[in-house]
Amino acid sequence: MKKVLTGAALLLCLLLAASQDTSTRDAVAAELPLPSAEDISIQAYGEKNKTCQEWTDSCRTCQRSDAGEPTCSNIGIACQPKPIACTRRAEPAK
Repeated sequence: MKKVLTGAALLLCLLLAASQDTSTRDAVAAELPLPSAEDISIQAYGEKNKTCQEWTDSCRTCQRSDAGEPTCSNIGIACQPKPIACTRRAEPAK
């Protein structure tokens, strides 16, 4: 009888632990932010401004590669983005 009660108690603990992990995981997933319009626009800014070679929001910097594709840095911790601005334009053809 003692083994049955010990086994039942162990099973109950395992079930509680498993249900707690699921609820915690779901709560964390619900709190993850969706990308904002500002996050999306930093990459798209170069597509809209073809003469801009380098642009920034004061947190991330993007620049156009030789092939014309934009590459961007990652955002730093606790950085507050500002409006996107072009910092270097293509030199006009002579």
